[in-house]
Amino acid sequence: MKKENETKDSSISLSKERKLARKKEIQQRKRQARINKLIAICLIAALVIGVCSFTGYKLYREATRIVASDDYAKYLTENGLITDTDASSLVELCDYKNITVPLSEVEFSEEDIENEIQTVLDANKTLTYKSSTAIADGDKVNIDYVGSIDGVAFDGGSTEGEGTDLTIGSGDYIDGFEDQLIGHMAGDTVEVAVTFPEDYSDSDLAGKDAVFEVVINGIYIAPEFNDEFVANNLSDYASTTEEYIQYLKETNYESSLTEWVENYLIEQSSISSYPKDYTSHLESLKKYEAESTYNSMNEYLSAFGSEYAYSSFEDYIGMSESEYDKSLAEEAQVAAKQALVYQAILEKEGITVTAEDYLSYLLANGETEEDYNEEVEEYGTNYVAQKMIKNKAIELVKELITINEEA
Repeated sequence: MKKENETKDSSISLSKERKLARKKEIQQRKRQARINKLIAICLIAALVIGVCSFTGYKLYREATRIVASDDYAKYLTENGLITDTDASSLVELCDYKNITVPLSEVEFSEEDIENEIQTVLDANKTLTYKSSTAIADGDKVNIDYVGSIDGVAFDGGSTEGEGTDLTIGSGDYIDGFEDQLIGHMAGDTVEVAVTFPEDYSDSDLAGKDAVFEVVINGIYIAPEFNDEFVANNLSDYASTTEEYIQYLKETNYESSLTEWVENYLIEQSSISSYPKDYTSHLESLKKYEAESTYNSMNEYLSAFGSEYAYSSFEDYIGMSESEYDKSLAEEAQVAAKQALVYQAILEKEGITVTAEDYLSYLLANGETEEDYNEEVEEYGTNYVAQKMIKNKAIELVKELITINEEA
């Protein structure tokens, strides 16, 4: 009897355990179902957010992307003024009527004159085949050469007797090549020993020792600066050395003074706000100029092989397009400030200009009507009128300045 009861109790306990286990299993499945549902919701939300973020970024880029423009005359009147803009109300001008300029900052010094003359003489050097002057660093020579490795000439290592120009110290040739020509003279044959760099573009030559037999055909010699040289080469500016030196002093003084005044006016004036449409358009113009330069450079570089060209506009500018677009804001404000300052000066003085005034300005400064027409065709009459605003403002200020010769 006792055994029978024990069996019944055991059966009941087993049944309860099964029910409890079943209950736990059901509860576990419900919890897992809720977790799976929550995960699914999170995944869907993440996907939606991702899609929205991508779409949002695309919309943002479309809204913020600067579109290049070549319309230089846009937002300018026929008199070169910024459309619907009173520059005087936006610019706090410096006291442009009472400017003192230290002479030392704008005069063309004796050292400047000597450098300018030397530049002209260097540009007129002639090849001399017989000279007792030894080659020095910085000299330009004409040479022929044949290169060999272990006594065997290699492809591309010879001038084929056609001669080639080389400026000593330019670094155009393998390290050590140019230095070994110093001290020799025209007519000399020099044996030059070099080692090609390990990373040389031609793998057959990389890291190898080579010997070049170099014939120095001649040395470029600068002419003497005298009245004859001036009369033959600089007659558009002067007929004697004294006249040319005076010409250098006067022209460079004017250009230096103009640059000094430009910098002073911009640095010493301030802007309260910028005309929105005009300044934004300046960003488009600057992007157009950058893209034009990129296209021109790529066209030029591609002529030497596709590997030399830029892979993209972003490769050329060295940053993403969005980063570049952001950087244009500051550049545009610099350009806008310049335009506003010059316009404000003419507004204060009650002066207006026209595109025809710019033509007269060009003709008075050695340019031609053809030059004017080319500018108008490329930039528009409104833009060249704006260029005249700057010229007129600078001329006006230069007439009012005081030169301090003691400073």
